[in-house]
Amino acid sequence: MTLGEILVQRDESNRVVGVVVRGVRPVSTLGTALSVLVEAAATSLADYLHVAVESSLGSDITLAVDRGDPHLDRELDAILETLVVGFRVLEREYAKNVSVHEETLGVEVL
Repeated sequence: MTLGEILVQRDESNRVVGVVVRGVRPVSTLGTALSVLVEAAATSLADYLHVAVESSLGSDITLAVDRGDPHLDRELDAILETLVVGFRVLEREYAKNVSVHEETLGVEVL
């Protein structure tokens, strides 16, 4: 069985700016749970905080957040870190099917 991956993308301040989920069958229990988590976060960000969000719930699940308003950092952090906690819970429950990784965007390693 192929191991899926949840990639949490952070900025140079360690704030979540995006998520990419690859290799998880969308029609599986895990795929459905991941889709629901990302959709709930995207809806909260867009409807409650009025933040620009790009998301896709296809074979790859993606979420990208506009973090341009520093006045919303606490609220954005609360929603996005809760999403990451949800991913970690699913990683524990489905350890044979998915793993969570993090990357910092915009940092070059020479």
